[in-house]
Amino acid sequence: MATTQWRDLWAEAKAAFADGQRTQARRLARKAAQVAPDQEEPWLLLAALATPRGSLEYLKQALTINPRSARAKKALRWAEDRAKAAPSNGRQEATALALPRWSGIALFALLMAATGFALFAWLRPPSIDNNLRFVSAAAAHEINSLFPTSTSTPTAISTATNTPSPTPSLSATNTATPTETATATETFTPTSTPTNVANPEAINKLFVELPNGLGSTERWVDINLTDQTLSAYEGGDLVNHFVISSGRGGSPTVTGQFRVWAKVRIQAMSGVGYYIENVPWVMYFYKDYGIHGTWWHNNFGTPMSAGCVNMTIPDAEWMYGWASVGTIVKVHY
Repeated sequence: MATTQWRDLWAEAKAAFADGQRTQARRLARKAAQVAPDQEEPWLLLAALATPRGSLEYLKQALTINPRSARAKKALRWAEDRAKAAPSNGRQEATALALPRWSGIALFALLMAATGFALFAWLRPPSIDNNLRFVSAAAAHEINSLFPTSTSTPTAISTATNTPSPTPSLSATNTATPTETATATETFTPTSTPTNVANPEAINKLFVELPNGLGSTERWVDINLTDQTLSAYEGGDLVNHFVISSGRGGSPTVTGQFRVWAKVRIQAMSGVGYYIENVPWVMYFYKDYGIHGTWWHNNFGTPMSAGCVNMTIPDAEWMYGWASVGTIVKVHY
């Protein structure tokens, strides 16, 4: 019965994929994987529907089930190439495409404005910085709860004026091309019984417990402090997966279920024993606990912070564009 059920779900998922109904296809493929976690076909289909990094996670599971699978190995090479080729932020690509349409006058005006802004940043009086700090904190709406003392007030960096637009998690450039997916019959054709049984612990990491009150396709963030990972989900579907650095033993990252309450493009951060300028892509989810880019270390996978969630700058930029104020953040061990 279970075999018939997962095959039916898998077939429906493939049909939805072929019709361009990607959300429906992900939902059905995920059900098929839950019913038959030791079959590689649902995992391969989930990989084809995911973003580059999400694909890698699903393909690892497929190879755990059947390490000799030629299809999974071929798909893994495809996913790795796709991950390398994918832009870190779709906004940069869109801007590059739009620039040729600008007139020479507009480009000249932009250049003059940038020059004037740089001169202002260089020659501005010190009092301006204090006013900018106040404005940045006031815009966050929780100045008292975020930074109760003046020493920990974030400094808004004046060169950051643009907020990147949220980027679709699955862009056209990241979708498998006809050449890559035309072999769907070959890629997703059921084969003989896999050689290995799926690892229940690995499956549980992909099928996490959904937050309370979550919509079926609502975006949310799962932070696993034990594994030092951050995963982006839409409902129960894995969209992206990252390695992070959370708080050290003396300053652990807070656990619980929260929501992003403020986003800051770039700022200075300070606390007991540290002051760091130009911290990019900051998203606060509880008081002064935030997810942000990190340029001062590369030791991801190990707790390193004073409580925040450290990410590489490209990873944090992707998250900043993908998540919004109100996005659920679930932090746990």
